[in-house]
Amino acid sequence: MTTTAIRLAPSTPLAKIGAIFRRDAIVTLSYPGNFAISWVSILVEVVIAWYISMLVHPSAKYGGGSGEVAGYFQFIAINFALVRFQTAALNSFADAIRDGQLTGTLEVVLATPTSLPVLVLSSGLWSFTLTALQTTFFLIVAVVFGLDLSHTNLLTAAVFLVLTIAAVSPLGVLAAALAMVIKKTGPVEWLSLASASLFGGVYVPLSSLAMWLQVIGSCLPISHALVGFRAAAAGVPLSHVAGEAVWLLGSAVLLTPLALWIFVRAVNKARVDGTLAMY
Repeated sequence: MTTTAIRLAPSTPLAKIGAIFRRDAIVTLSYPGNFAISWVSILVEVVIAWYISMLVHPSAKYGGGSGEVAGYFQFIAINFALVRFQTAALNSFADAIRDGQLTGTLEVVLATPTSLPVLVLSSGLWSFTLTALQTTFFLIVAVVFGLDLSHTNLLTAAVFLVLTIAAVSPLGVLAAALAMVIKKTGPVEWLSLASASLFGGVYVPLSSLAMWLQVIGSCLPISHALVGFRAAAAGVPLSHVAGEAVWLLGSAVLLTPLALWIFVRAVNKARVDGTLAMY
């Protein structure tokens, strides 16, 4: 099918994905104050991370796994930047479903011949795009404060970026299914922040935690993703962190069909119960 044909056929899955992307972008930009604050908060976040890092001595445990000594700012800045993708994945799908319920558009969209996988997966596209832009801005500001990205292995970083989105997106779809049932997204946001903060190795290296916390943390995609990103920043080749990449790939392959199946079940249950538009 040609590009022209796609543009003239809004009923195609690609056209529907584009429409959902534009809808979410328009909704976000219709609140300019909130949009501006989200960028200002990035500056504040970097400054706070920099001040905290001044209290911690450099150590090899903050490096990328190749034995080099690194400062705490190098460790926490990369973690803060990339944990945004997990937060976006966990919140975007559920928030999109919740917004659809509040504005009354969810029931209308579901009345069209739009497959549920296309609907739910497209709902995160704008959020991931915005997160990528804000993460880039975060890293640029962090470089001004001393973050060293001069040795970054771009191949390792690109592979882990794709695998991280693929591995955490199913969790977001599960969160959307939960939002369809309980009509709230608060527990999802709490779970996102708490799990990453306590077990994911965001603030301290996973190896510094108690053994039982390490076991829990090793089961979370974010812990493997952060190891990969820190290794990429240190210039470590992809082959040296292949185990982490395989873990993320396996998680995505196993969880994606399961999450979509549960989401379809949740939507069908809401249709039968007549609670699709309830909030």
